[in-house]
Amino acid sequence: MQQQGTTAVANGSEPVQRKAAADANAVQDACNLMAIVGCFHQHLLALHRSGVYGSDLINHPVSLAFVSKLASLCRFSLDREIAAFEAIDKIERGETVEYEVIPL
Repeated sequence: MQQQGTTAVANGSEPVQRKAAADANAVQDACNLMAIVGCFHQHLLALHRSGVYGSDLINHPVSLAFVSKLASLCRFSLDREIAAFEAIDKIERGETVEYEVIPL
């Protein structure tokens, strides 16, 4: 059974949300993973401080745009996700793993 969703409002008149949206658009052409994650983190904190939190923050258009970029940059797929979780289990146990690198 699918859970019923609700709606929230992203307020473009608030400078915090407007700046976050501008940067979420700007990073769509970026390829520096650390810069993208750092920018995302800054905006998550700012949005949270401005009163956007919980499910509203997780589902905010800015969050979804950043997550979309990260998924795209990492060439995310179900197969790669499964392989990553298998690899981190091995790494956690102290094993060495080989993983696929897809060039940009």
